[in-house]
Amino acid sequence: MSPPLDLSTTYEFDDTEEFAEASKSKYGDGYVYSRWANPTVDALEAAVADLEGAEGAEAFSSGMAAIAGTFLALCEAGDRIVAVRQLYGGTYSLLSEMLPRYGIETTFVDVADPSAVSGVLDGAKLLYCETIGNPRVQVADLPAMAEVAKSAGIPLVVDNTFATPILARPIEHGASIVVHSATKYIGGHHDLLGGIVCTSKEWLEQIRHLTLELGPTLSPFNAWLGLRGMTTLALRVERICANARAVAEALEANPEVNAIHYPALDGDPSKHLADRLLGGRGGGVLGFDVAGGRERAAAFQGHLQLVERAASLGGIRSLIVHAASVTHTQLSSEELEAAGISEGFCRLAVGLEDPEDVVDDLERALKLSA
Repeated sequence: MSPPLDLSTTYEFDDTEEFAEASKSKYGDGYVYSRWANPTVDALEAAVADLEGAEGAEAFSSGMAAIAGTFLALCEAGDRIVAVRQLYGGTYSLLSEMLPRYGIETTFVDVADPSAVSGVLDGAKLLYCETIGNPRVQVADLPAMAEVAKSAGIPLVVDNTFATPILARPIEHGASIVVHSATKYIGGHHDLLGGIVCTSKEWLEQIRHLTLELGPTLSPFNAWLGLRGMTTLALRVERICANARAVAEALEANPEVNAIHYPALDGDPSKHLADRLLGGRGGGVLGFDVAGGRERAAAFQGHLQLVERAASLGGIRSLIVHAASVTHTQLSSEELEAAGISEGFCRLAVGLEDPEDVVDDLERALKLSA
């Protein structure tokens, strides 16, 4: 009833010719070495690819390894990427600081303006966005993004971590490649580090070749944890979405909160996209601006007892971060403002607790920090 965990790194062959044939390709017949392929990792790849509606998948040691691996597999020195600026800070840093060292430049655009995206795609190698942007939870118009990418003859690469394939399957909307931090909702229990890329056989061949040569391999045990997490993925996502909406509605009515950002709320700029692409759900992450700025936000978080101060998301526990000082420290004040992140902005990843308990904890901390 539980998928087998194959921890072996090396596999023996009785026949020398069979050994040689299996060694010709990472994905030949039989297993040779776990950096090339492993049965438990293969099972996770097949499961996530099936859920995303992709022809195949490649697992990585982390979400950032999956993102970086995709960029490096598809681009070389002299190439240019177009990406929305509403991104996870680590991805923004990769695009703006690390890839230029290898001669790969990035043009950043606003996720809310597909026409502006179209205007800078000429000569680009790929278009990149997140289904739900981290941390301002703005929903990307995936069909519009896919259309402009198709017109430019380039792939649309989408980070679907926040939405999960339970809320959205970007390939169905025209995306070519989908990446996940499996650390988040796929794992779901704060104990797995991993990433995965889902795509067609054509793109997968390039990405797999890079994985073989550079070695950002997912461990079999983490793959096994991912398979365990996937058995409850749909249940957890639906409950977390319901909890997050209840918390967002409570914060929206709180006078100590200057603004609340959650796609499922009436009046949110992404509401129409959440209705059209996410089935009216907003995901498990919300953002809000604490009145009083950075110092008040820090004091508020210091008074929390149930909600944990931790920098991940997508698990069973509710976690909170101050974006400007934790997840997006790579951005200058001007870049934070351009991304819609205020000095008092907090990102709350809601878990599986009773939502009333989460609301009580937040409201009590807001009062104590006043």
